[in-house]
Amino acid sequence: MTGTRILVAEDESLIAEALRNTLEKMGLIVTGVVASGEDAIARAEETSPDLVLMDIRLRGNLDGIEAAGTIHDRFDIPVIYLTAHSDDATVNRAKRTGPFGYLLKPFSGRELRVTVEMALQKHAMQLRLRESEERYATTLTSIGDGVIATDTEGRVTFMNPVAEALTRWRREDALGLPLEKIFKIVDAVTRAIPESPVAKALREGGVATIGDRTILIAKDLAEIPIDDTVACIRDAQRRVCGAVLVFRDISERRQAEESLRKAEEQLRQARKIEAIGRLAGGVAHDINNLMTIVIGYGEMLLAQLPPDSPVLEQVKAMKEAGDRATSITRQLLAFSRKQVLMPTVVSLNGVVSDMEQMLRRVIGEDVEIACHLEPELGRVNVDRSQMEQVIMNLAINARDAMPQGGKLTLQTRNAFLDEQYAQGAPEVQPGRYVMLAVTDTGSGMDAYTKAHLFEPFFTTKDLGRGTGLGLATVYGVVKQSGGYIYVYSEPGHGTTFKVYLPEVMAPESPRASSESAGLAAGTETVLLVEDDDHVRAFSRLMLQTSGYTVLEAADGAEAIQLCEHDPRPIDLLLTDAIMPRISGRVLAERMIHSRPGIKVLFMSGHTEDHVLRTGVLAAEMAFIQKPFTGSELTRKVREVLDSRGSGSEGSPAGSEKL
Repeated sequence: MTGTRILVAEDESLIAEALRNTLEKMGLIVTGVVASGEDAIARAEETSPDLVLMDIRLRGNLDGIEAAGTIHDRFDIPVIYLTAHSDDATVNRAKRTGPFGYLLKPFSGRELRVTVEMALQKHAMQLRLRESEERYATTLTSIGDGVIATDTEGRVTFMNPVAEALTRWRREDALGLPLEKIFKIVDAVTRAIPESPVAKALREGGVATIGDRTILIAKDLAEIPIDDTVACIRDAQRRVCGAVLVFRDISERRQAEESLRKAEEQLRQARKIEAIGRLAGGVAHDINNLMTIVIGYGEMLLAQLPPDSPVLEQVKAMKEAGDRATSITRQLLAFSRKQVLMPTVVSLNGVVSDMEQMLRRVIGEDVEIACHLEPELGRVNVDRSQMEQVIMNLAINARDAMPQGGKLTLQTRNAFLDEQYAQGAPEVQPGRYVMLAVTDTGSGMDAYTKAHLFEPFFTTKDLGRGTGLGLATVYGVVKQSGGYIYVYSEPGHGTTFKVYLPEVMAPESPRASSESAGLAAGTETVLLVEDDDHVRAFSRLMLQTSGYTVLEAADGAEAIQLCEHDPRPIDLLLTDAIMPRISGRVLAERMIHSRPGIKVLFMSGHTEDHVLRTGVLAAEMAFIQKPFTGSELTRKVREVLDSRGSGSEGSPAGSEKL
């Protein structure tokens, strides 16, 4: 290594000089020390060093990675990176330039010496290998594939080891035999036997190939997808004296093509999900505000109208339409994985058992229901109500596939998805899961239906018998819960949906008590902050009707001003999470600081993850999702007020966290 010429590219002068001294003490020659990428390229061209030590962060317009790429491409000089940055993005950029080493600052002189020696040795080996490859390129290319040579009669005169491995014939056994006996091929689709490519080449005196649908039938009857090329062998007088067949196993290429096809399909599906998510997330806030008014006042009118009112049915229809509009929005949000989940630790056995009687009523008497539940089933962390919706949607889908009756089976079991399983399903993370399978004996599905099954609005039902969002909702809930769903089906052989959810070790969460109907009353003082006038008016009416004293503000700034001039104690801040000027989160922080002990309840129609993360989630407060009815609002207010602790001490007991 003594006498090796090294160029140093380092913008920190002290580090650069220390490097120079260390290298010179090793007996190395430093051809220069530069501080920019441009100077590194120029000095490399000028001095032709044996090695470049390159800092990634340099002065000038080019960083070390860009400069190293140019030096490698133009001068074939090896580069060792010196950097204090080891983030994945930087490392991945650096890898693409083919570095010969990577030293993280600070490093010792021994580390420097070892890395330099290894880089120089690696480069020397690459040079020798390149010379060898250039010398034997043609031979190595042929040996890399199966090679069979024949005479002018098509009899085998030579086979290389690769050809022996692919055909399963030993060369000594194959010599002198007709090629068709050794090299049996069929069309992968039609199973027809094509003309021998050697016979064609010998007849035409040129080059012949076979199509990419060709299957080689080996001696042991193994089927191997191949492609090949045949060329005539000519003697010194240019006379045809035989043919050479070069062929290769393209199984890996076929697998790669299939993987690419699946990846493209997954990308298309992901883009559909993202498009639906943007649509649903964009309109959810406005729709949820509007539906709060429609559903809320609808509930209030229904409670006030006498049974013989001439408008009772119209009001019922209005509220039902509002509920349905809200349901469709939530289904879209579920598919796009932008809904707000309230996960708890549950056993799927309990969820299935609790739903069994209801499923029997919904499915009908002509469908037999069987449940096979694993006794020692693991637990999962999911939104129980959403998981009930998953089971219900799958059961209804199964019922519709069995119009003449049949059998519906619900099964749970523990599952371990290992590395081998994950290789066939790249989206799966290996680990312990809980599996829920829903199987029917219905009509089954063809390939087209399975390919589009989870797309929103895709349905095989008659017009008016569904929105096409049921299975899309199932897909979204499962994926948002960190799980996976697969479908197995053939026409006439029924369908099985398998849902895999990550197992958790935590104990099962206690069941929440059922809520009573009607408005929950109170006498406390509530500060209501909502920028939508109609939602604010409705909320104020519901709270005042329930006995609360209500102070109201149209935004955060107005709320702060009100509190500065009103000394009355405030028990609860009920605020929209997303407002102009001052957000609900900022308002809550100020109120907790200025009014110790105040409780906080957020409300929002927004569902975008980033909004919740930077708003409600960060505050760890109680939350109610719009649209809500008057009874839902007052019950939630009562729940937060009755909880122990204050807003400044964390979430009220029993309230949801986002």
